[in-house]
Amino acid sequence: MRKWFRFTLYAVALAAALIPFAAFAQTSRNTGALIGTVTDPQGGALPGVTVTATSPQLQGSRTAVTDEKGEYILPTLPPGTYHLEYVLQGLPTVTRDNVRVALNETTKLNVPMQLVTTEVVTVTANQVVVDPTRTTQQTNFNQEHLKYGVVGSANRSYQNVLFQAPEANAGAGGGSNPMVSGANVAQNTYLLDGINTTDPVTHTFGNNLAYDAIQEISIQTLGKDAEYSSSGGTVNVITRSGGNDFSGSFDWRYRNTRLQEQGHRQVPVASSIPFFGAPPGATTLAFDKNVQPTMNSQPQLTLGGPIMHDRLWFFAALSRPRTAATPPNLFGFQPGARTFVGWNNMAKLTFTPINNQTLTARFIDSYARIPFSQQSSFVSPEAASLQTQGNRTYGLTYDAIISQHWLANAQVGHTPARLAVLPLSGSDVPGVVDLVTGLNTVNYTGSQARTSVRDELLANTTYYLERAGTHAFKVGFDGNRTSFNSFNNANGNPALIPGYDPSFCSPTFGFPSGATCAGYIETFNGNQRINLSVVNPAHTVASKQYAFFAQDEWQPITRLTIRAGIRHESVVWDSRSVTSPPDFKMWQPRLGAAFDVFNNASTVIHGYAGKIMDDNQLTLPTYGVQQPLGVAYFNLNPATGKYTYDPASSFIFASGELYDPNLKPSYSNQYSLGVTQKVWRNTSLDLSAEYRNQKNLFEDYCGTLTAPLDNCVITNQPGFDVGVHDALRAKWRGLIARLESRPYNWLDLMTSWTHARSEGSYGSSFSETQNASTLFDFYPVHFTNTYGFLSDDARNRVKVDGYVHLPLAFTVGANYYWDDGTPWTVFQAANPYGSFFIEPRGSRRLPHYSELDMQVQKDFGLGRARLGLIAAVYNVMNHETTTAINGNAGTRAIADPNTGQLFIDPNQQTGANRLSRTFGIGTAFQQPRRFEVGARIEF
Repeated sequence: MRKWFRFTLYAVALAAALIPFAAFAQTSRNTGALIGTVTDPQGGALPGVTVTATSPQLQGSRTAVTDEKGEYILPTLPPGTYHLEYVLQGLPTVTRDNVRVALNETTKLNVPMQLVTTEVVTVTANQVVVDPTRTTQQTNFNQEHLKYGVVGSANRSYQNVLFQAPEANAGAGGGSNPMVSGANVAQNTYLLDGINTTDPVTHTFGNNLAYDAIQEISIQTLGKDAEYSSSGGTVNVITRSGGNDFSGSFDWRYRNTRLQEQGHRQVPVASSIPFFGAPPGATTLAFDKNVQPTMNSQPQLTLGGPIMHDRLWFFAALSRPRTAATPPNLFGFQPGARTFVGWNNMAKLTFTPINNQTLTARFIDSYARIPFSQQSSFVSPEAASLQTQGNRTYGLTYDAIISQHWLANAQVGHTPARLAVLPLSGSDVPGVVDLVTGLNTVNYTGSQARTSVRDELLANTTYYLERAGTHAFKVGFDGNRTSFNSFNNANGNPALIPGYDPSFCSPTFGFPSGATCAGYIETFNGNQRINLSVVNPAHTVASKQYAFFAQDEWQPITRLTIRAGIRHESVVWDSRSVTSPPDFKMWQPRLGAAFDVFNNASTVIHGYAGKIMDDNQLTLPTYGVQQPLGVAYFNLNPATGKYTYDPASSFIFASGELYDPNLKPSYSNQYSLGVTQKVWRNTSLDLSAEYRNQKNLFEDYCGTLTAPLDNCVITNQPGFDVGVHDALRAKWRGLIARLESRPYNWLDLMTSWTHARSEGSYGSSFSETQNASTLFDFYPVHFTNTYGFLSDDARNRVKVDGYVHLPLAFTVGANYYWDDGTPWTVFQAANPYGSFFIEPRGSRRLPHYSELDMQVQKDFGLGRARLGLIAAVYNVMNHETTTAINGNAGTRAIADPNTGQLFIDPNQQTGANRLSRTFGIGTAFQQPRRFEVGARIEF
């Protein structure tokens, strides 16, 4: 920690030594800025004008004075709407109302001052902001859009809102974590009030948050300044802060099976069972609400207001999500309902002890308890698992305009998290797994738990220099320290198995001396065996990540902004075992330019080129941890009632992969070029071309098929020993048109069309994350057809989101999505494990997919309060499109190299003379039409 403070003091001292004149651009991750030019009646520059900004989101006021060019800057403004006053002795005061400042954006407002008094000009409160200085590809969602332009509780989370951004799309295995501009789900960074809350293990989102606590969300894709490290999307969620007036809300949404249409999509019976067939009576409907009851309840409360007027505000939010889903009864027993019961809480204090000096403290807590977490028809109630999870964030932020010459920001964050999946029974009775049917009975067979911690210290300062134009220099330090403690063992005391011999857990059968073992029973075709493995203690891995960055926002002329930045990042890994990954270090230059053609933020040409290193997750050092892994099998002899060792099936080995001493961090080169044009009243159209080229991806590589498992190495060049080069690669190319329109206070519309290609060779047919897949483990079997289209690839996507306020206090919101089909891949099992692609990856396509969700809200006045009654409809058109297909073609399938058509390998004479019986059959489908009701009270 002392090193962090030394680095921080160095950064601040460096900035202080260079401070010359007046402050310029915002320095905090949590704010925006206002700039503009004030002119006299003849159109000339007007220096000396005092510009004052006030807002319900701002404690006190902010002032600036125009310089000799008539220009002014109001930095570090919390996102929201502002009232502006322009005052100069001898001229009438000019005011502007409802001027919007967006998160991480600069609003440009030029103002003429006349000789005669004019009426107050009111700007549309929800106006579209065209930032004439920005080179980042970014989408913002303000509070009005979040309230009315997001349909239903299923989408009322900051994670799901992100999918409205043009570049954010769902990929295989991503869940609520998007693939952004072709980056995988582990290449995003999630900030809450600027504090990094990204899960250090999976590098996916960490905290959940009460939705009504959100003030604004931004997602930056390509073109980020040197302050940011994520090569995918950088998500920043700004929470509300209270105000000088008390305000609050209560919101509740509810739906259950009775509010859902019965499915009509008929599917083959075999497709409902991912094993060898279906029992009699299995449903033939993709969704049958009569056998799959669900419930979803989402109440939440917020309250905020003043403790001291314009000095100290508080805000608190509380939500209690509760969902339940019951799998169908397929085997003569009713599985338990997977029930999610959670709390998402937040408390925040905002304190301005003196003008322009703001201290913010926040506490965010999300917790959930999930019995029957498997949600599977193959698990009997007594064999179910209990999942518990929790994330907390403690954060402190200091924002200051220290003088007219200096901006500063510092923040610290502490984010501990925990996750455990244990037997719901709480016992160590050995469970039973039927290998033929897949049924789990008696008890849960696993015991897993993890804790992780992320600590962050961020400090930066911004200063202004007028030399060859104007410069806004920003320098800073960002330090993250992460740790991960975990165990993953079998559950079951083998001594409770009749006939078990304690000597089984000994070096005689491959176990370390003094080991403790856990075991359970497996059955198959009337046979029985013990599955025995080592109980390993929890192990901790850690990392320390330090970054220095410098950014210059240079305006050589008023219309041109050049953003030049450099970031140096280093990561020290610690597996706390024999081997650790080599340290990662990288310089990351970034350069962007924006040209405001007419100097009024109506036509802006922007471009960017930069290098961004990936934030790699703590799974990397875990591969160096040395522990005994594997399974020893003991088969039951029915005649003697005794178990005998099965050496042919057993494998006990020491984990702990090696690391290529030349292992380098993965990164991407990113480029964009586009133009933003105001096309109508408060309406802008942006057309951009984007390119992302991923470099230095890494995977574990074990060599040829004859190589031992303990010879695997994490490397950027799998296949290096057999002459394979550049096996790991990925790229994304996109042409994006986005229209943002708020021509009237009653209409809000965000529309985008994306034409893109997402290609790569990392991950597997089930997900796209690096360093954890079975691809490239062995040559040549895992190297076949690995490069192709990734799961987020679609040639065309259309997204339309927005709302309209209608007469009689009705509001209608809508979310629409369409794509022309994402890929699926044909594969089969590989020897000794995993799979390989029979056809080029992603060579087949799912059907075109579309969904329209709509919501209507009717408001009623209740004195100072307002009551809203809400009804939402998901999948208005009631489509049940196939969303996943079983690509496992079976062990006997091969492809014609000329046509790609699958057929049976004539050299294989065993097994059924056909492809896998479920090959090409849908395994997941769009849910039918669903309804939701709700109520909302605000004051």
